[in-house]
Amino acid sequence: MHRSRIRCLLNLVFGITCLLSIETRAELQPFPYTSVEKNEIQEVPDYRLVLSNVAKVNGRINVSNSRRLNANLVRSLYRLNDGFELSEVWGFYQQQLQRNNAEVWFQCHGRDCGVSSLWANEIYEDPKLSGLEQSQHYGVYHWRSSGRSHIAIIYGIVRANKRIYIQVDQVTAAVDQVAAGPITKKSDLPERNQTPLFVPVSLNASDRLVMTTSARTIIADISQKLLTMRPQRVYLVGHYISNEGIETEMDKSQKLAKQLSEYIMSTVTGLNLDPRGVGPLSSTHPEAKGVTQWVEIFVEN
Repeated sequence: MHRSRIRCLLNLVFGITCLLSIETRAELQPFPYTSVEKNEIQEVPDYRLVLSNVAKVNGRINVSNSRRLNANLVRSLYRLNDGFELSEVWGFYQQQLQRNNAEVWFQCHGRDCGVSSLWANEIYEDPKLSGLEQSQHYGVYHWRSSGRSHIAIIYGIVRANKRIYIQVDQVTAAVDQVAAGPITKKSDLPERNQTPLFVPVSLNASDRLVMTTSARTIIADISQKLLTMRPQRVYLVGHYISNEGIETEMDKSQKLAKQLSEYIMSTVTGLNLDPRGVGPLSSTHPEAKGVTQWVEIFVEN
């Protein structure tokens, strides 16, 4: 009788565990040639979803675009086995995301992601994720399934000792929490009297537009917004700071704004875009510190 009760109790516990694992199971399968360093399942009432690079401004961490979610979180940290490259893991996850028809909300690679120690210590609170900044991979991806929103947040890094770590956060949340997509503070379209949208673009040695992954993500977001807003006019103000002389700086800042305008027009038609260049003229934009080339965007409704 005693053994029977124990067996029943074990069956009950096992059944509850199975149901819990089904409810919170990871939507993405791990790369097979890794060892699990950490695996946590928790409810997070204030999960910070980072949708930009990470920097330090005036001694404080600066995340220019993020949002908060009340979500269920599965957090896994993996160490890649010797003999494999981070690019192989990244490709493995990208294939799964494509099968899920996942939407890219944000991606960055290398130094475009910012300071690795900030990702490790401030965002993830795990020093194992501090490494070579040129090796960084970060991405945020969203898809819907069974009436829920699924978000995968993946960060990979190669440490100085050549060890490779991959952190995978898998978040599920109510659809209405993320119905508006990734467009938040960073990608809202400010008007003339508001702080303009900062787009980190530049010209190469041939005076052709160079766009980082984060810049492409920003432009993709605002292009969707422009489709619905259809503002009266969209201003693109190019900034270019160098020691080449005021005339060259004015000319190149105009080229910067014009080429970004042409890029936007290749994705969204029928807009009234007004590209302008102001050369090295000072900007009070908070993200312009230490930057020599960029474009600011605002709209007129």
